[in-house]
Amino acid sequence: MNTEIELEHIEEFQRQYVKNEKNKKIEERIKELGIKKASIDETQKEAFQFEFNIEVPETKIYNQLGSHQCNTYAFLRVVKDILRKNTKLNVEKLDFSSNYINFFDKLEKANILYNSFIDCPNLSLEKINHNTNRYIGSFGTFHFCREIVNKYGLLPKKDMEEVNKNYNDSLTIELLRAKIKCDAISLIGLPKEERQKKKENLMYEVYQFLSKIYGNPPTSFEFQGTRTTPLQFKKQYLEDALEEYITVTSFSKETLFSSYSFIPNIYLNTNETILEVSIDQIKKSIIKQLSDGISVWFSAEESTTLDYDENVLDNHFYNLNELLNIKKIPKEQKMRLDLINYDHAMCITGVLLENDKIKQLKVDNSFGKHGKYRGQLIMTPYFLENSVITTIINKKYINEKK
Repeated sequence: MNTEIELEHIEEFQRQYVKNEKNKKIEERIKELGIKKASIDETQKEAFQFEFNIEVPETKIYNQLGSHQCNTYAFLRVVKDILRKNTKLNVEKLDFSSNYINFFDKLEKANILYNSFIDCPNLSLEKINHNTNRYIGSFGTFHFCREIVNKYGLLPKKDMEEVNKNYNDSLTIELLRAKIKCDAISLIGLPKEERQKKKENLMYEVYQFLSKIYGNPPTSFEFQGTRTTPLQFKKQYLEDALEEYITVTSFSKETLFSSYSFIPNIYLNTNETILEVSIDQIKKSIIKQLSDGISVWFSAEESTTLDYDENVLDNHFYNLNELLNIKKIPKEQKMRLDLINYDHAMCITGVLLENDKIKQLKVDNSFGKHGKYRGQLIMTPYFLENSVITTIINKKYINEKK
């Protein structure tokens, strides 16, 4: 039987609160500094020095502004490393358009959405609403980017500029969903064949929408005195190098696939292969890949663990659990409860080893040159073990006997 909160309960809660003198001090500190700054463990600041003994060559620090395309910028960081290693291209003077990849990502999502409408036996307003909200969004992975580049190629940024500070990604997604929902009503009640005939015009409507906001992607560009296409450029210089990289996780795949952190492949033809390996194996693979000159793409929970002034990724830097008496639980349980979620993607670009063990890692972020290390971060091993969800590793560094 449910009970109500009685006044005597409140009085007892108040007595218990006042009885613990630490509560009032914490309350005052939170009011003065805010929750996150009030939770900082000041002793941790002295522990971090920006030093690494294995590093990949530095390149441009991206600024994604409000585009929510962290996965794409981190992906392009890896692409630059591969091109530096495998070609004679001057990658420092060659910047690729994230906007180009983003455009076709949205177009492919719309295409698979309309395919779902065509195949739906009893299409309704409710199904249009549900499917559109599911398929159309800013979510993405390394694998998404790879599939887009395999189909559409790479385009220099000079030929399709990035979105600027006026771009509003949340509004764009909201309006794209509204556009598709309103247009898709015309499919209700039609036989499958008729829906298929209407699809081309409906996809043109999406293309037109995207072009107005992101720009109309060029079909060719000038490179080293020759006219080429984005796909020809990819085939000539990148070849099939991206296929050597695979998604790995230290979480159980059962936990990952049932959580909000898992983004299933929703378009194009191939499914993403995800390997479950030990965190020790991931650490060894990261060291090998960095030593080979290739940065490591990773997805992570960073909303409560990234300090933008100190530029530190660490679960202990903000001592929120102790400050607010939040019970510590195993990371598998945290992921199942959506306490660990994929909300950011970045690149590991260096590591500091002491006695062959990782002391700290260097990370390139995509928020511009912010904070103490100008857009680069220090990641602790504890963060890698507990908040990093997936990493992208060359298959030759992973034991695939499982």
